[in-house]
Amino acid sequence: MKWKPQFITVIAVLLLAGCTSTEQTAGPMNDALQPARPTEPAAQLMNQSDLPKDLFYSNPVIKSGADPSVIRTSDGKYYAYPTGGSGIKGYSSSDLVQWKDEGQVLKAIDSFGDKNFWAPHVVEYKSKYYMFYSAVKGEEKMHINVAVADSPKGPFKDMLKEPLLNYEYGTIDPYILVDDDGKIYLYYSNNLLPFGDKKISDINVVELNEDMSSLKGKPVSVSKPEQSWEKQSGSNEWNEGAAVLKHDGTYYLMFSANCYCNRKYSVGYATSKSPTGPFVKYKDNPILSADHTKVSGPGHHSIILSPDGKEWWIMYHTHADAKKGGGNRQLNIDRVGFRRDGSMYVNGPIITGQMRPSGTTGKWKNIAGDAAITVSSIKQGFSEKALNDGEIGLYKRFERYDWVASNETAGAWAQLTWPNQRVVKAVMIYKSASGLRSIHTGKLILDDGTEIKNIEFPTEPGAAAIVNLAERKVKSIKVVIEKTATNETGLSEIVIIGE
Repeated sequence: MKWKPQFITVIAVLLLAGCTSTEQTAGPMNDALQPARPTEPAAQLMNQSDLPKDLFYSNPVIKSGADPSVIRTSDGKYYAYPTGGSGIKGYSSSDLVQWKDEGQVLKAIDSFGDKNFWAPHVVEYKSKYYMFYSAVKGEEKMHINVAVADSPKGPFKDMLKEPLLNYEYGTIDPYILVDDDGKIYLYYSNNLLPFGDKKISDINVVELNEDMSSLKGKPVSVSKPEQSWEKQSGSNEWNEGAAVLKHDGTYYLMFSANCYCNRKYSVGYATSKSPTGPFVKYKDNPILSADHTKVSGPGHHSIILSPDGKEWWIMYHTHADAKKGGGNRQLNIDRVGFRRDGSMYVNGPIITGQMRPSGTTGKWKNIAGDAAITVSSIKQGFSEKALNDGEIGLYKRFERYDWVASNETAGAWAQLTWPNQRVVKAVMIYKSASGLRSIHTGKLILDDGTEIKNIEFPTEPGAAAIVNLAERKVKSIKVVIEKTATNETGLSEIVIIGE
């Protein structure tokens, strides 16, 4: 691990390696990972680019693109297909982080359309690859069609001479769900239909035949703008960019609302026991939104499992320039999880370094979930279990999923203990998103009595204070809060990178 110190306010990283002293102050790191000395300055801040790439990544993962479809093929490789102009490009990856440009996989010459190739969704079905997409021919409206290929790299060619959904109104944003019983469902949005003094895009679903190119039955509307957060784009309202997954017998219909062009574009979800509804929207939507100024317009996404199948990930776009918004966008990935009550959360948008997807970091993984947690105190209504449940505090509306100390500030602590010694590479500590629990510094106490002081907490939302333990053997790690700026304190998550 060669981590080099830089003086920028991104992530606090501290060093402990080969020490004999039982008390340390965090200091600058060199390539040999020498032990910190008490005389060195505290809490050096480091450049994101110096985070070891075998353990960490940072967004964006693709610097130009929007409305991504991501699939994992039967050979274990990932492919991403964003919105295009005169065709659709493909990207390939083995880890969701590093992506290779595969060039155009659908060209206009092989399509009914000639421009505005938007929001494709690709599915592997019976050894073929089917791309559902919308496009425009001449001055006509957007319509959805389906193309087929023998390879995820294409070339894709239309199966039909006329669009699959060839209505008098426009249709966009297709998504395919192949259910456990073999039934195939196409979700899509109508493109801004008149509704009183407004125009509205709603999400519909229709069953497909096994040929993937003909409808079975009639479309049913399953989601339209209803909640207040979905109505922040004037006289136009959207539910679009559907993505559907089935988890523990429940169908989660995820979607984006508001105009893609502004920072209010966000992701919410609704649930049902049937793929055709009725769907009930989550009361605390949205679950992915731009709650700070460095991110704008997160939305229109795909959901995919990590290489080892243990984590859900979301790929979504944000504006390349958070101040300008508009059509120039970039692609990001963040973790998705489910709470004990079945509600869904997204650990994003995060723009600072975070641990790579599970299954891509070799022997290293997050071992916090294997530890028993004890804390100095717990405020009523909160739980210490929040500290290793996988959810990072990014939104004030979800602060109830943090650990909060009871009538403590400086001196409050949380300890992780394992039955046996574990080898630990690094510790990532996440503060609460609530401004009521602002933390300046903390320290670590290891089971041998070693203290690592002056851990500075970064200010960027979702950023971790990262402490490098350089493969030290430990049985317990105590996180102690030292300096606070408020009358209450707590943490949202602790990640331990170990084996």
